[in-house]
Amino acid sequence: MKLGCCTSLWEDQILELPGAGADYAEVSFSSLQDKTLEEAKARASQLKEAGVTVEAMNVFFPGSLRLTGPEVDFTQVDRYLEENLPKAASFGTKVVVFGSGGSRRVPEDFPMEEAFSQLVTLCRDHIAPAVAAYGITCCVEPLNRRECNILNTSVEGFRLVEAVGHPNFQLLVDLYHFDLEQEELSSISGYEGKLGHTHIASAKNERLIPLPGDGETYLAFFQALKDIGYQGRMSLEGSMPGGISQIAASLAYLRELTQKAGL
Repeated sequence: MKLGCCTSLWEDQILELPGAGADYAEVSFSSLQDKTLEEAKARASQLKEAGVTVEAMNVFFPGSLRLTGPEVDFTQVDRYLEENLPKAASFGTKVVVFGSGGSRRVPEDFPMEEAFSQLVTLCRDHIAPAVAAYGITCCVEPLNRRECNILNTSVEGFRLVEAVGHPNFQLLVDLYHFDLEQEELSSISGYEGKLGHTHIASAKNERLIPLPGDGETYLAFFQALKDIGYQGRMSLEGSMPGGISQIAASLAYLRELTQKAGL
């Protein structure tokens, strides 16, 4: 399993990640929207020379682009994907994360099942074929109910994956959201072959990235991933007040857990 870290695509910290033990960087997809393809390619070349691989991207959609409710416009979505997926592909990105809680939040008084149907149409007919054309997989990220009002648990996210039924549309499990929603690790056993990406941070410690002795028991999560043959990626996505030294310590700890679990 590869270990990476979420960071800014355009700031200098990304250049320090290989030295901190990261196998890859995860950056914001929506940060590409105000860049040209030429600018993206130039940054990709710079990062490649520095030994940085950008294998994953998050923040797929800006909050201004509505994905549920009466204002949905799939033509706008298609245009957004057409303009920005080539930029992501220039970095060699393999996974894009569909969290985007602001975009997918269901408007008040809008029927929840209708919103779910909109997401099925969005992901099946627009996102999945668009990312597949670039060899990219989109992974839907369930977000805890404080951050979004639809797709809060991995069970709900998996329901969307099953409804979409496309190999380039899979599930993401973020242990932070998973724990806040008090999900059972046993549910992961049902996601074999459909889990495309993972995130990790501490729910007990206000989303700090994992460190030894922080009061969490992460090993069971790693063992659950091992049990379904997961061989993908895990990104640190959380608070990192200690900067690159804290990132390095966290990645070293995750690598120990990976070895203990046999991942």
